[in-house]
Amino acid sequence: MIAELLGIPADDGPRLVTWSNAIVKMYEYGQPEPGRDAAEQAAADFVEYLRDVVRGTPRGIVADLRASELSPDEVVATAVLLLMAGHEATVNVIGNGVTALLTHRAQWERLVADPTLLDTCVEELIRFDAPLQLFERTATEDVEIAGFPVPRGRKIGALLGAAARDPKVFDEPDLLDIGRTPNAHLGFGMGIHYCIGAPLARVEIAAALTALTSRLPGLRLASAPERRPEFVIRGLRTLPVTL
Repeated sequence: MIAELLGIPADDGPRLVTWSNAIVKMYEYGQPEPGRDAAEQAAADFVEYLRDVVRGTPRGIVADLRASELSPDEVVATAVLLLMAGHEATVNVIGNGVTALLTHRAQWERLVADPTLLDTCVEELIRFDAPLQLFERTATEDVEIAGFPVPRGRKIGALLGAAARDPKVFDEPDLLDIGRTPNAHLGFGMGIHYCIGAPLARVEIAAALTALTSRLPGLRLASAPERRPEFVIRGLRTLPVTL
């Protein structure tokens, strides 16, 4: 879908996935040098690919961006952002979420029986198994958080996955409840850093869940899913299912 929005040929979609999976390893802590090198090479290859697209006859959002006041480098940077932010998190919410629903069978059956729960289900899946476990923020001024001083310029790691299970915010936080409301998760951030792609992500997740529950209500796990080895980006490599 992201490739289509960007106006990139469908045949190139798998290349984008490969680059994306490699590039996000930049976010990981303690990444060995080969992993960092692979991430940097993937980023360079993707940027060069997009430069060729921009120089050619672009379609979709890339064409709109090129027709704007943005420079070619800014067009490329925006397209990279759209792919990374628009692909990784959404894919991982769907994988993590479907796994959670199939593991908590009563919740899957509940959604199958009552599609009106779709909106609250989407929010709960984002909270229950967050696709982005950690994000860094930098203090722009001296501040105190929960009694701890954070001087200006100091970076902190916001553990979004832990916040999503905070018992001070959520009743029974370890319980998957697709009807949970209110649901003040931080999956899309907040304030000026709130994810601009949140509406699209919600639509994509809802569309995937609607298709699965309506067309494949008997869906079940065929075997244990294989998780990706990263910590910051939490997702699956495989999700074997059966009917």
